[in-house]
Amino acid sequence: MPKAGFSVARFSFLVLAAGMLGAAMIAAPAAGQTSSCAPASGKCFAVTVSPSTPAAGASTSFAFKITNEAATQQLGSVQISAPAGFALTSAPGAASVTMGSALFLNLPLSTQGSATTLTVNATVSCNRSTSGYQWGIEAKQSNDFNGTGNDFQLDPSSAGNLSGTLTGCAFQPCPPNNQCSASASSGTTLGTVVTTSPLPPGDSIVTGMGSGSAGSSFNFSCGTKPPVYTPLSDVFEFAVFNGSGIPQQGVTLTVTLRIDKSVVTSSGHPGASSWQICYASTESFNALAGTSQQNVTIGGSPGYFTGLLPNCSSTQGAPCVQARNKNNAGDVIVTFLALGDPFAHG
Repeated sequence: MPKAGFSVARFSFLVLAAGMLGAAMIAAPAAGQTSSCAPASGKCFAVTVSPSTPAAGASTSFAFKITNEAATQQLGSVQISAPAGFALTSAPGAASVTMGSALFLNLPLSTQGSATTLTVNATVSCNRSTSGYQWGIEAKQSNDFNGTGNDFQLDPSSAGNLSGTLTGCAFQPCPPNNQCSASASSGTTLGTVVTTSPLPPGDSIVTGMGSGSAGSSFNFSCGTKPPVYTPLSDVFEFAVFNGSGIPQQGVTLTVTLRIDKSVVTSSGHPGASSWQICYASTESFNALAGTSQQNVTIGGSPGYFTGLLPNCSSTQGAPCVQARNKNNAGDVIVTFLALGDPFAHG
């Protein structure tokens, strides 16, 4: 049975690659270890998370129920950190949200037993080496998540509640004769693809996120002459397939890539206007002068054309860049038109 490949798009930039945003982890205590958490007198809290078996390749709303177990201390603020391969898209009521974390301040947890439920929405990448994952969480007595010596300790009996298991990643079926969308994410990159017109019945979109780090088989650049744009984001892969699993070429797609503020800040180029798309396709396309390359191997498969995308205009159609912006969180968002031209092999 043929295996599906992908059309590949990727952010690039004229700087050295930035480091990945790390997620804090909390592990369960080792067997036989005695708990140092004393709910009757210490600053402790409990947490439950639902769901614990989300679907990969989809957007999921996670509910964190936080309970103050301290007898005499308030719990004023909480920071939730996303597992590797997750990208936070929103967190209602949070003071700040990035792809990697959400910060909640001024919580109403002043007495022992008081509880509140915090919600974070996240997309989960299909491209993961393991189905297991673990959230990170920190809590403080202060309402503004500042200061030292006022940390709350997670009740060891709650540590396992931060872990979960992803269910399998399948194609995103498209509703008959309607537009369709799908997403994939990593800790610092979120990609969303939307069809520009309705698809025939039975068509599906598949997406993935490949590592853009040095040494990855998906690591590619655009151009051999200065200025050479060095990739910063991970690689967003996407394709359209019909009901028989045959890749559909020539389908026009609107793609949005969101790069986390942490990468934008470390790049030294905070403005959105200078960010570029380094694009790869099995079909030749019009690229910015001096950036075109041929027969590039990506993901172990040769034969790709690569280059930086030009801006869209009345004379320049897909693939091309439509818009570059920054959101209130400081993330860079680039929207571009692409063509669904993946490859397939036995």
